[in-house]
Amino acid sequence: MFSFHRKIARENGIAISGWSMISKYRYKKHSHYTHDFWVSVNDFRLVEDLKMINDCFPISALMRDRTPILTWDIETQSRELGEFAKIHDEESIVFMICMTLHWKDDPRPLKEICLVDLETAPDPRWITVVCGNQTNLLKAFALCWKAFIPDIQLGFSDSEYDWPFIMERAYRLNILEWMWQQMTGRFKSKEEILKWNYYGKIGAKSKNSFQIKKGAINNGEEENDRVQQVIIKISPEDNYISTFLKVPGCVPIDIRACFKKLYPRAEVDRKSSLAFYLKICGLGGKVDMPYNKIWKIYSEAKESISSNKSHSTIENMCKVAYYCIIDALRCQELMVKRNVINDYREVASIAYVSLFDSHYRANGMKVRNLLGAYTTKRNILFSTRSCKNIEKGKYPGAYVFPPKKGIETKRPVTGLDFASLYPSLIMAYNLSPEKMILTYREANIVQKNGNNLHKIEFPFKNRIAHAWSVRHDNQFEKKGLYPIVLENLFNKRVELKAQLASLGKKKERLGKMISSAKERGKRVPESLDSEYSSVCFDYNCLNSKQFALKVYMNTFYGEAGNSKSPFFLRELAGGITSAGQYNIGLVAKFVSEKGFRIKYGDTDSLYLTCPDKYYKVCDRGFNEEKLSKEEYWVEMVNITMSVMKKLRDQVNAYLRIKNGTSYLKMAYEEVLFPVCFTGKKKYFGVPHEGVVNFRPDNLFRKGIDSVKQGQSQLFKFIGEKIMWEAMDINNTRSIHKIVEDTLREAKNKQWDFSQFIGTATWKPKKKNLSVQHFIARMKEKKINIPDPGERFSYVVVKGERYRDEKSRLIPYRVGDYMEYPEFAKEQNMEININHYLESVLGLCARFINEDEKYQPPSSHKIMQLEDSDEKEKQIDAYSQKEAKKWLTKYIKALN
Repeated sequence: MFSFHRKIARENGIAISGWSMISKYRYKKHSHYTHDFWVSVNDFRLVEDLKMINDCFPISALMRDRTPILTWDIETQSRELGEFAKIHDEESIVFMICMTLHWKDDPRPLKEICLVDLETAPDPRWITVVCGNQTNLLKAFALCWKAFIPDIQLGFSDSEYDWPFIMERAYRLNILEWMWQQMTGRFKSKEEILKWNYYGKIGAKSKNSFQIKKGAINNGEEENDRVQQVIIKISPEDNYISTFLKVPGCVPIDIRACFKKLYPRAEVDRKSSLAFYLKICGLGGKVDMPYNKIWKIYSEAKESISSNKSHSTIENMCKVAYYCIIDALRCQELMVKRNVINDYREVASIAYVSLFDSHYRANGMKVRNLLGAYTTKRNILFSTRSCKNIEKGKYPGAYVFPPKKGIETKRPVTGLDFASLYPSLIMAYNLSPEKMILTYREANIVQKNGNNLHKIEFPFKNRIAHAWSVRHDNQFEKKGLYPIVLENLFNKRVELKAQLASLGKKKERLGKMISSAKERGKRVPESLDSEYSSVCFDYNCLNSKQFALKVYMNTFYGEAGNSKSPFFLRELAGGITSAGQYNIGLVAKFVSEKGFRIKYGDTDSLYLTCPDKYYKVCDRGFNEEKLSKEEYWVEMVNITMSVMKKLRDQVNAYLRIKNGTSYLKMAYEEVLFPVCFTGKKKYFGVPHEGVVNFRPDNLFRKGIDSVKQGQSQLFKFIGEKIMWEAMDINNTRSIHKIVEDTLREAKNKQWDFSQFIGTATWKPKKKNLSVQHFIARMKEKKINIPDPGERFSYVVVKGERYRDEKSRLIPYRVGDYMEYPEFAKEQNMEININHYLESVLGLCARFINEDEKYQPPSSHKIMQLEDSDEKEKQIDAYSQKEAKKWLTKYIKALN
């Protein structure tokens, strides 16, 4: 299966997702479309700057265009009360579909509709359509689609559940063809629909959302004669498998996949929920209605039809409708809050790809299309076929300077970072496929012809790989494809960031005026509120543009090293990383010779402390008690800022001399003091940007999260307390002592029961051992148990160890000590604080594993490793393990 629309778009400069001008067109009336234009590709031109057509069309109308958005959510019922309705269970039904209709940038709905199969009390906020049965419900959905003709359809996790559920029912009820004709205006047989428009398979079980790469679908084994589920790349480790019906003219977007990419951090659980994303974005939550209550209401509504006792049930069904409507509405609110559609459009317009591509395709594909557009302009022909028979193996990664673990309170630390390192290296060394030389013979010929070469050497599979790139010597005609594309993207981004900075100041000024008015209890003028809203929108749109450019620039390296890409070239990818190693090493040597000390370094940054000579005056003032500790620290931070600015300029001048170009530059953003390094890419500290402040609202953190979804308040308390106390200006304790004291305090602290309450769901068929043990105990004691599928609260308490029939101790099982909070409180049961403390072992071990007693002895086999990176990695793992062992004993010993 092949599609050539991208080739046509890139070769003719057609922005599929941007504004274009057409001329010399013919207009025809069409039975299925509102407008039908016929135009030559030569008369279809991209509008690169909206200001060019401002005299004909107001820019605001073009930026806030009225693209119709349809959101939806469905409610289903299983034949077994308390069990989720399974997609392939023929007796499971969909009984409600709720939709909201919006313009692209407006969270306020134009229409809200509830389609339901049973009588439901009406609500003036939305249109209620009682359909009578499941077949009519699905037909009504198709008719609504026909009426609205959405350009974009949104749902939360709908490509995992809603679409497959609807498609299975439509197919088995034999109404799929009818629905398709209503939704598209064209007839297709169900076989054609399933083959070319349903990105899934009837009867096929879902691969279930987020997949670790090893478990993802093997594209090489897929059928080639039909469309398949789409694998969306979430991160280098995770995929999201998406199933949906592709209706011509509409892009279906599962916002769970969007937000998983937006929030890939550790605290986002793999089964990330709508409620979680609403909370993190500061939006209204879901309606509080457990699934088991929805199912119970619907069951009662069905039963009441025959008994004519329907007044309360139709009112309750209205509550279910509200729950469903809100879930659909929140989808648009999330998308507007994070400006997702405009972000997608910007990404698409740069590379002549579609909005569909922005959501479903990895960035590598977009970069390939962008490169294809540039090759057309330069009369270069390239193949889109993936490379075959690739020799597998690793090439060098980033250079790492192991962190000097522990709290740094003697001198401030500053991060000196390369700006866009890998794109800059490509531009500096002219690293582009057509500029690469792979043999000594060709290198000699090219060099004899008067060309300067950049030599590339790196280890690969027990040998040294050799290659050369032809230097451009800062002459445009010598620059390769990659550097030219990157330089164009870079220059556009610089221009946009300048506009963004100006607009940001205006946004900040208006925001302060509004805040000031509110603080004084004054009414905010409508004109001011409107202007602020407009500036925020413009700011977000500009930010979308510059961020899209950044995404493309940062993808070039990955594409060069992607063995499945037609642009794969190991020597080029290895040339980038080896040049990165060379330059970070070059800078490290340069700053070390000037007396700066390296606390940590990784890939594109060095964390440095300044030589003591710069602090002689303030050291003397503090030692002679002329300066307080805070005055002394403030003075040190100010000195560091001044020294680092000069060092940055010196480093950049040095890089310019060594590389012969000005592409490679370093910058610094903040001083960290005090700061604590706990491992590779794991550190936290007090940030100082412009103004010295030892009492910030937030600490600077990298790789350390004390707030994880699902963790108790105790976990947050311990993590936050340790970090804040370690960073306190008046702290005199080691971080090991702080951890010990904090754990002891947590152990002895009078906690409220609410701090320990957890929640779980009882699903009779699910092998959740702790929950099943708990339910079995409750049944045995004749205590009420939750309905199947219902969430319940619990705490873990202390108790006697259980024994078997032979009086042998049974291994500790959490489910044996779970209790309802009310019962535990009433019986004055003691919380098993050790159970909760064990959840923080990993976090606390990370803080203290730098201690000498956790390090492997010199005789250990780890210490004999020659590979320094592997050695450092294993030492860290060893010390982390030993620290956890010590903490386990320490917690048990606490009284």
